[in-house]
Amino acid sequence: MEVWKIIVIDLSVILFVILLLFAIAALCHKTAFGKRYDKNPLLKYFTAKDFGLTADEFPLGCLYGAIYNGAKTNGEVIIFVHGMGPGHCAYMTEIAYFCNLGYTVVAVDSLGCGLSLGKKIKGMYEGVISAVDTVDFVQKQFENSKVYLVGHSWGGYSALCASAARKVDKVVAISAPSTPAKTLQCGAKQFIGGLLAAILSPFWWLINLTVFGKKGNANAAKCASNNNTPTLLIHGDSDKIVGKNNAVINKADGKNIQKLIVKGKAHNPYNTVAAEQKLAELSAALRRADKDYFSNFDFTAATEEDAAVMSEIVNFLQK
Repeated sequence: MEVWKIIVIDLSVILFVILLLFAIAALCHKTAFGKRYDKNPLLKYFTAKDFGLTADEFPLGCLYGAIYNGAKTNGEVIIFVHGMGPGHCAYMTEIAYFCNLGYTVVAVDSLGCGLSLGKKIKGMYEGVISAVDTVDFVQKQFENSKVYLVGHSWGGYSALCASAARKVDKVVAISAPSTPAKTLQCGAKQFIGGLLAAILSPFWWLINLTVFGKKGNANAAKCASNNNTPTLLIHGDSDKIVGKNNAVINKADGKNIQKLIVKGKAHNPYNTVAAEQKLAELSAALRRADKDYFSNFDFTAATEEDAAVMSEIVNFLQK
């Protein structure tokens, strides 16, 4: 066979493999971000009324959120940035905790989540866009107030990246992942294997670039290190959702950064160990689609907060 034919065949094979890998990467990205995240009808979600809070709902473009207050206010505002799921309704226990200490809490559902519009969440950087829009709203609505960003998981990533785009007084990021591509790699490896997930990582980087531009692959660890904003990073040492090689807490450094590694905790270190165990049971039941399980499930116990961790957050904000 002539040399040029061999070269053409080799190039064709290489091109086919690249296109196949890109197709798999696109499918994985679509599975994670190409849909809405709404409330699961099998689960109970607490509301402001359950905690005696006032809730003033408001639109923010195609997003919707609420301003929460307890019986007293101290004039300081916490923007709570939710993780992957049906929006801030999954964090009402934490929102109530801050409200009862006098903070006003503003929480906006990201695109494609909860109360907000959108057929899909598009990608991780969409959470940053929502967080930035919320900061703009709060700084206009609560002029001269101290403004803090507090986020969990995807919300931690969004809060850190938003703090690089907008100046706030302090940031608390709980269980925050560092980059979108690495997050997809860590999440996908349990389904497609670690080797293939690693190979697909550059393709996810390219997809994020295509969807959001150069900001689509923002590195939250670099944002935390460079934003000069007092930042508290919290992570459970047993977190398997955001593992050590993707955790901001292991990658960010700077005089502005404080770190709290919570021993024996997984992805929700602000909860007690018992509550995290209940959440693990709940996740297993959801995978089994065991409808009978939920009628007797203690949702209050599954959201029990770790007083020590929550106090660390408040102490940091009050310094």
